[in-house]
Amino acid sequence: MDRRSTVSKGLSGFALFLIVASLLSIGPAPARAQTLSIAEAEALVRARYFEGLPEAEAARIGPEGAARLVEMLADPEEKPNHAQILLALGLCGAPDALLAIRQWRARAPQAGEIDRDAFRAWQALPYALGHLARFDRRALVDLEALMNEPAPDWTFLHHGGARLLRENRRAVATALEMTGLPEARRVLDRAVGPGAVASDPELAAHVRSLRALPVERAGAVGR
Repeated sequence: MDRRSTVSKGLSGFALFLIVASLLSIGPAPARAQTLSIAEAEALVRARYFEGLPEAEAARIGPEGAARLVEMLADPEEKPNHAQILLALGLCGAPDALLAIRQWRARAPQAGEIDRDAFRAWQALPYALGHLARFDRRALVDLEALMNEPAPDWTFLHHGGARLLRENRRAVATALEMTGLPEARRVLDRAVGPGAVASDPELAAHVRSLRALPVERAGAVGR
C-alpha cells in the first residue's frame, strides 16, 4: 500500500478523507524528483482531483513555485484554491510556508457565516501544518495552539460551536500523529494525558485509535 496517500477531496467527505489519508502518509517525505515550474505549481493547486491533491507532485514544488503559492494564498481571488495551496505549502516544506500560513490565519473570518471555500481551507489547516512540521518543527507550536483553541465564533451551514471544536481537535490529533515525530507525540500526551488542562475522553479515545492503526496494519500485512 502506498503510504503517501492524498489529503483533499470533495466537501461531503472532506474531513473524513483527510483523516484517513493523512494516517496513511506517516513516514518521511519522499526524495524530490525534478522541481515543478511556477506554472506547474499554479496548475497543481488549481486543478480538481477526484482522489485529492497529488502529494508526490506537491513535494516537487521548489522555492520559486512556493513563492508563487504564498502570493496566491494572500490573494482573495484564489480563495477557491486556498485549501490545496495550504496543503501544497506544507508538503513542499518551503522555508516561508509557516509565516504565510500564519498570515493567512490572521486574515481568516472570525465570526458570522463563512463560505464553502473558507470552510475547506479551515479543514485543511491542521494537515498542512502536520506535513510542514516534518520540515519546520515550529509548526508543532501552531498545532498545539490550534488544539487548545476554543470553538470558532463562525458557522458554516450546520457546523458550529461544539461540533467545530470536536472536529478541529480530532483533526489536529490526526495531523500530529501522522508526523511520526516524538515531539508531536509529546504534544498529544499533553492534550490527553493525566496533566491535560481539560478532560476529553472522546479525544483520548481517538488518539488511542490513531496509535493502534500502524500496529494493526503491520499485523494485517503479516497474515
